[in-house]
Amino acid sequence: MTPIVLCAYALALAAQSVTGLMDPRPASLVLDQAGVIDEATERRIDAQLLALRTDTGAEVALVTVDDVNGTPKAFATALFNHWQLGSAASNDGVLVLMVMGQRRLEVETGDGMQASLPAWWLADMQAKDMVPRFKARDFGGGLAAGIAAIDGRLRALPGESERDVTPGEYRSDGEVATGAAAPSSTSGGHTAAGSSPPRPDDGPSATEYAVGGGAAAGAVGGGGALAFVVARRRRRCTKCKVKMLALDEVADDAHLDAGQRTEERVGSVNYEVLICPTCQASRTLRHGKWFSGRSKCPGCGYKTEKSTSTTLVSATYDHGGRIRVDEECAHCNRRHSYTRTTAPKTRPSTTSSSSSSSSRSSSSSSSRSSGGGRSSGGGAGSSW
Repeated sequence: MTPIVLCAYALALAAQSVTGLMDPRPASLVLDQAGVIDEATERRIDAQLLALRTDTGAEVALVTVDDVNGTPKAFATALFNHWQLGSAASNDGVLVLMVMGQRRLEVETGDGMQASLPAWWLADMQAKDMVPRFKARDFGGGLAAGIAAIDGRLRALPGESERDVTPGEYRSDGEVATGAAAPSSTSGGHTAAGSSPPRPDDGPSATEYAVGGGAAAGAVGGGGALAFVVARRRRRCTKCKVKMLALDEVADDAHLDAGQRTEERVGSVNYEVLICPTCQASRTLRHGKWFSGRSKCPGCGYKTEKSTSTTLVSATYDHGGRIRVDEECAHCNRRHSYTRTTAPKTRPSTTSSSSSSSSRSSSSSSSRSSGGGRSSGGGAGSSW
């Protein structure tokens, strides 16, 4: 064979199929088939994911492969639904897939996780925490940083949506991708048609837009540049057309109400007050902080509520557990407590060493018995 044919043959052998990947659950949630994570980092990530599953019920799996047949996005959706990550009742599964041969990362979300992990947040997180490390060839560090961000968000905002999300929305390199729920096998999942809409309630600055969508501006026809222009316009007076000036942290308090000042004090929101030097008109921009540990209080409506969890009964293989959740608002002093149950721990499956096929069947059956979740194609992906 010629060298080109030999190379193509080798790549074909390296490409994974969905059914060819052994499901590591329930004992593990990491499958590093590409061998890009060092042993210590893999153990740390696996322990973090297992603890997250025990504490919250969310099942996040991390998989690395050399290459796949078709697009990484289509493979991620198919593998998610083949393994049935998460529970059938809440669809609380997440798949983090790295395809080394195509320099591509995909984060696939279960249908019940799109409020907690919306596509826009995943895209921003990848651009900030993961892709820079991948470009520096620190693949294990990038994956660990992404898992840590997902873990922190799910623990801080369990089931909460900070703004309306589109069911099944998928973002490629920060931009909303058309037909993302069912990408074609030739698209590669890399191109995007359309730019990210402005975020309605957090009032992002130009810096925030540059992180979320600017990285792909050159590849997608300037969507990030358009977002930058939209953000810059928010800083000009609509009447005088001049650049507005930002007040300092002390002076801007006079333009905020008591709840907004509390949000700033607890670190959940940063408000920026702009003043027109000509007509003295003012404008307040709201910049929400994702990992503040605060959520919106149902009593006063401000993002000033903090939740703490206490394990009352630990889950075992024979019965589920009970957790008490205490909520307290720093603004209106609302207090609320309730208990929730957790699922029993899943016993490790016993497999026969005499037959690899029976081992695969036993492992798959065990995973399905503890799973049942599905994905309609939501999530986000990035190239590096």
